[in-house]
Amino acid sequence: MRTETAVGLFILVSTGIFLYMSYQIGSFRFDRVKYNTFYAYFNDISGLNKKSDVKIAGVKVGWIDAIDLVSDGHQVKATLMIGKEYQLYTDAYAMVRQEGLLGGKYLEIVPGDPALPLLPAGSMLTRPSRGPVKVDRLLQQFEDVAQNVISITKSMDEAIGGEQGSEKLRALVDNMRTSAEKFASFSTSLDSLVTRNETNIDTIVAELKNVIQDLRNEIPRLSSNVQQNLERVAAVLDRDFNRMATKFEDVGDPLRGVVQKINQGQGVLGQLVNDEQSSRDLKIALNGIRTYFDKVEKMAVVFDIHTESMAGPYQKECFRENKGYVNVRIHPSEDYFYLAGIIATQAGRLERFEEHRAWFKGDCEQLIPDQMDLTPAQQLKYAPLKRYTFRRLDKFLYNIQVGKIYGNFCFRGGLFDSTGGIAVDLDIPLTEDRMRWVSSLELYDIRGRLRNGDDRPHLKWLNRLFFTRNIYFTFGADDFISHHNKNAFFGVGLRFCDDDVKYFLSRLSIII
Repeated sequence: MRTETAVGLFILVSTGIFLYMSYQIGSFRFDRVKYNTFYAYFNDISGLNKKSDVKIAGVKVGWIDAIDLVSDGHQVKATLMIGKEYQLYTDAYAMVRQEGLLGGKYLEIVPGDPALPLLPAGSMLTRPSRGPVKVDRLLQQFEDVAQNVISITKSMDEAIGGEQGSEKLRALVDNMRTSAEKFASFSTSLDSLVTRNETNIDTIVAELKNVIQDLRNEIPRLSSNVQQNLERVAAVLDRDFNRMATKFEDVGDPLRGVVQKINQGQGVLGQLVNDEQSSRDLKIALNGIRTYFDKVEKMAVVFDIHTESMAGPYQKECFRENKGYVNVRIHPSEDYFYLAGIIATQAGRLERFEEHRAWFKGDCEQLIPDQMDLTPAQQLKYAPLKRYTFRRLDKFLYNIQVGKIYGNFCFRGGLFDSTGGIAVDLDIPLTEDRMRWVSSLELYDIRGRLRNGDDRPHLKWLNRLFFTRNIYFTFGADDFISHHNKNAFFGVGLRFCDDDVKYFLSRLSIII
């Protein structure tokens, strides 16, 4: 084997090992389509960084894709990538955990209550997230405790230390001995008092016996009186209950009639109770309502606004074309969507008119020049058709499209600039996590109805380069196969979703 061959093999093996290790540690990700994106906000996220693990119940389910400062540095926004097989609910929240005392930190996700609705992909965790326990705060608390212990020890040392402290401690022991002697003397006096008054105590006990005997004699008489009073109360209650029972019977007759009608299947309630078909229809209706609200809950809305300014004149005219797009994308699910939008265009659109001339007999039968007594020159003079073309500037056009997503590809079809067409979008992954590139190829206006003297289809190459999640730059080539309308364009755009609107409104309410 030659030296060059060996060196080449060594470089190939080293490159393969490098790529494998980069994939294993997460530097390159080719399986992002298997993960859903969620967002969480923290006041402090110390110890975590990009590519940190995201776990549920200690099991790794994803990673932290991005960490950004928001709200002028008052909050931290974490972008989480979580496997699609793991489901989060609307009360899910995140907290920073640590593996042991000296281990690294990771993000723990509490999925939430399964009885609540699912949290759709691209949403933020609504419950407040919990930041890490700060070690410096714990050390500060330990320092405060140590200072208190030192202060107590110093106070005790000052109280009982030295000769004066020993004297105070000796005096305390003497006082305790004196107290014990006094307590013993009190016990002796109490015993002497009981001994001297033993006769009086016997007399008191005998009088208590007499009182108890009197009570025993009086209790039967009192019981008899109580029994008589209870019999009177029972009679009154029995009379009142009879009256109440009579009233309940008066009320019960209509209720009995209502129950009988329900048992016979009369009325709406009776049909629901007795007719199985009505019950099934009601269940189907309730299930339909529940399914509808589930779909509404999962629905996502994306707002897109961007401009396109042409670099050259429009169809060799004296102005340059400028367009402004306002589009709304409604996603009933993650893999398809509906798009509707308005386009403000300076070039407007063409309007074509045709003027027809016709001749009729007296019986309203139409004639053509060949049937009339006209010379060839007169026939040309009275040609039956004239065409006119006008361009109305500064008009509004519209987009109505349906799209289907397959991984990084998206196919769209419908109305483009008020004409039928199709398009394909490609989401190109970039090495920089914050940047994103979406390239689109659109084909519409198949017969060239928006141009004058050019019947070729309108082909447009549109690129959106995202510098942040919401702001992007547009550039590309417009109508690049036409005869007179080839043009390059550029512009800026803004894209945000309903979650961004909710977050903005929540922050606005806090400021107000």
